[in-house]
Amino acid sequence: MKKILIGLLLVLLGVGGYFAWVKFSPNSFTDAYYLVPENAVMVIETEDPIGNWQIFSTSNMWLGLKKFPAFAEISKNADFMDDIIKSNQQVFSSLGKRHLLISAHMTKAKDYEFVYYTDMAEASKSSVVKASLISLIKKLDFKHTVRDINGVEVQEFLDPKTREVLSICFIKNYLVCSYNKSLIENVIFTSTDITKQISTQARFAEVNRLTSNKGICRILLNHKYFHQYLGVYMDDDQDVKELLGSLFYTGLDCTLKDDLILADGYTIVNDSLSSYLQALSISGKSETNAEKIISERASFCVNLGFVDFNTFYENLDKVLQKDPKSYAEKEKSIKKIKSFLGIDLKKDLFSWMGSEIAIAQYETDALIGYKVRSVIAIKTTNTADAIESLERIEKQIRKKTPLKFKNIDYKGYTIKYLEIKGLFRAILGKLFGKIEKPYYTIIDNYVVMSDDPKTLLLTIEDFIAQKTLKNNAEYRSFRDNFPNQTSFLTYLSPNRHFANFKGLLNKESWESSNKNQEHIRSFTDVGMSLSGESDRMRTVFGANYAKWEPKVKIELKSAEDSLDFMESDTLSFMDLFIIYHFQNNMNNTFYENGNIKSSTEMEGIVADGSHIEYFENSVIKTKGRYKKGLKEGTWKTYKPNGELETKVPYKNGEPLKETSFWKKLFG
Repeated sequence: MKKILIGLLLVLLGVGGYFAWVKFSPNSFTDAYYLVPENAVMVIETEDPIGNWQIFSTSNMWLGLKKFPAFAEISKNADFMDDIIKSNQQVFSSLGKRHLLISAHMTKAKDYEFVYYTDMAEASKSSVVKASLISLIKKLDFKHTVRDINGVEVQEFLDPKTREVLSICFIKNYLVCSYNKSLIENVIFTSTDITKQISTQARFAEVNRLTSNKGICRILLNHKYFHQYLGVYMDDDQDVKELLGSLFYTGLDCTLKDDLILADGYTIVNDSLSSYLQALSISGKSETNAEKIISERASFCVNLGFVDFNTFYENLDKVLQKDPKSYAEKEKSIKKIKSFLGIDLKKDLFSWMGSEIAIAQYETDALIGYKVRSVIAIKTTNTADAIESLERIEKQIRKKTPLKFKNIDYKGYTIKYLEIKGLFRAILGKLFGKIEKPYYTIIDNYVVMSDDPKTLLLTIEDFIAQKTLKNNAEYRSFRDNFPNQTSFLTYLSPNRHFANFKGLLNKESWESSNKNQEHIRSFTDVGMSLSGESDRMRTVFGANYAKWEPKVKIELKSAEDSLDFMESDTLSFMDLFIIYHFQNNMNNTFYENGNIKSSTEMEGIVADGSHIEYFENSVIKTKGRYKKGLKEGTWKTYKPNGELETKVPYKNGEPLKETSFWKKLFG
């Protein structure tokens, strides 16, 4: 990243030759895109690099991000560039707007470099410009050499401190520079070989034409290589590769307003490959009404929209047939489920599914087993038909399995249970693969499912209290920046989703994220929408910034304060409901790794019955019984290796003096 700003600085200084115009020599101009090699990961374009940099560098977003430790060197160079611009306002204001292009290219498996292209217009025809530029860089104590590559004179400057080499050349009206010699060579040969130019790729030309240029910059992504770029920052980019492999190019026009970055443009879908997005792109779009039943606790949400589910599924089925192996596995899974349960998918499922499916994850303070719980909302065409069909499936399940779950009423909503392992994954893919044994209910005109009862109960409670995304003013304000109807809409609040990252990242990435959570959590809202228009999809990306302040910790100054605080942390109505209806009257607590921490038999809100505590490695730590909330009988404690440590008899919650009688009675 440091090199972006150093290169940009040199480009901006280089245009000082603007006053050396040669107005009467023959014109030989080109478009910078005819210089960019087709293997560019991305291209960034701006018509006013100085003015747009000044807009971005004064934003709260940049002022916050520059404090990020990883941006230390960038911040230093950015401040240096700001000082130069401010101290030379007259010079830079005289230069006018200069067309600048920056292309990124993978140079190694986990590394990339940039090429910078600045339009010098008539100034490119003057030898004074080149001489002035060389003289300027020499003053920085760089060692200067010259090379000839395919008839183009390349100026090379070695930084004695960093040993990095900056290569600069003129190709027609463009000043081109890079810190990678091979990239400069590639650009020079590309300029004379139309088969290697990104601008001559038909799909790139299409997205370039569709993307406007009204904001501070344009960004064009090449999905053939973009997953490699993301792989620099990810340990496993396979899922990203599969997703992006279904796309050709994305073009976005970026604007910055207050603390909101918005990028609007188009994505070209690869219609020759099997993919989720291809099926969505040709299945229409719909409004994202699931927001009215999904809790405002949602920190991550994905909405799929289409004209109707049958159209989407038929298109998905056709698309998946392009991959015979995957399609055969999918058909085998569905055939097995249909045979086992004796159900008709079209009649029992597809017939009542409407134009939208949403999956959401909620903000949490702690993860059990590093698992992020999900809730699914499926819009119905007719709620009565959905209830009838699901009851028919449940009846078949009860015939085939020893299912003993009884329907439960929670605040007027009937909660039922389905054990349909592999069904949603077979129909809808990996995104829905973890919903295998869901509890479900009907809320408004949606079937709402979750494999975690507490997540489902929270959804019911917040819907009753109208604490939903639709009624959340901050979410609505952000959502209004996207089209009303979409085929794919994803929303993430890094602030609220932060605790969930622990279950999604490896240990090293989590530790790094935790250390820098101030900067991650300052992005309150991030979203992207894709709206189907055949093989091109309207694409909108947005990110909202607000400096994150950690919550003030409660300081307990005395033992009495601590006792009051602990006693206030009692079991809620929901906790008691879950213990009674879903946990067979057992109050269970867990360690972060998912291992059970304690298990206590309850009678209402009172511990009454067996109690076992465990070490984190699942070895029993304490064992005993409660009677109406008081310890009763012999309580045993164990060492981490399982060896018995103590035995203490209790009566009415009080330890008894150990006598031979009590040894016989409780020993």
